[in-house]
Amino acid sequence: MGKVYFVGAGSGDPELLTLKGKRLLETADVIIYDRLVHPIFLHLAKEEARFIFSGKYPKNHVLKQKNINELLKEECRKDQLIVRLKGGDPSIFGRVGEEIAVLREQGAVYEVVPGITAASAASSYSGISLTHREHSSKVTFVTAHRKQGEQLDFKGLTEKGTVCLYMGVEYAAETQQKLMEQNVSAELPVAIIEWGTMGRQRTFTTNILQMIDCIAQNQVKNPSMIVVGNVVSERKGPDWFEQKPLFGKRLLLVDTKKICFETILEYTEQGADVYAVQVGEERDRRFDEVDRQYLKDYTFDEVVYLSKQVTEINKKHFQYL
Repeated sequence: MGKVYFVGAGSGDPELLTLKGKRLLETADVIIYDRLVHPIFLHLAKEEARFIFSGKYPKNHVLKQKNINELLKEECRKDQLIVRLKGGDPSIFGRVGEEIAVLREQGAVYEVVPGITAASAASSYSGISLTHREHSSKVTFVTAHRKQGEQLDFKGLTEKGTVCLYMGVEYAAETQQKLMEQNVSAELPVAIIEWGTMGRQRTFTTNILQMIDCIAQNQVKNPSMIVVGNVVSERKGPDWFEQKPLFGKRLLLVDTKKICFETILEYTEQGADVYAVQVGEERDRRFDEVDRQYLKDYTFDEVVYLSKQVTEINKKHFQYL
């Protein structure tokens, strides 16, 4: 019987991964990862490790939850170390409870390794403190995907408090309506943070009344964090992360050799949004499908060739600018 580690990858910036998470990724036999997990983390895997993409696209799940549960049971029957890699923190809207229940039924051994959740990560990288002596003495995490008929006391939660809405863009109009119905001030500040902690991060500040127009005008998509509360008023324009020298630059690193994780961090630490691809006959072919999946969804401002061995033929394979 194998052992499963539910590992929180953090919210995008690869350096937010915990030391324990890094060690487990380096030793795992199998890594089962979600869509919101940056594939950059797979560069930490040992050569023999297998990668399994569990998808979870909105309304188009590559693997439905019941299939993921069965996959965990199947992989756990083998004598191997399995990392179930989830974005943010597995225990905060990550459905880890359902997957743990499946393993318990099977008598499998597991551990949960917490990660830095999107609310604290995205707000910190946008210059917003979730608590503040003048504005907020409580913080509430809310998922936009609530059960039908479920009611929240938004008025009580926003009074001297901060509300963090996970994946809230899709249901923003419904949320706005609920806030207004409960007599929450239409002028209450709101921050909308798209792709928090990554170089592609975008932060918009508005209020409850203008929230829907802001989302539409800026074509904001999930994954986004919506922060509601007076703490948002403390944001005074672009903050520390958004002032890094490469912030907003989308870079594709290409080499014929295995690209070291530390090399990737040299760029992300400066605020760039980075992906790395090994090309040529000697490439790690486990990444072929990973790369195709990722590169079809994103474009880049610049391709950075890390060595002279990247030939003109190699370059023609990457027309992603």
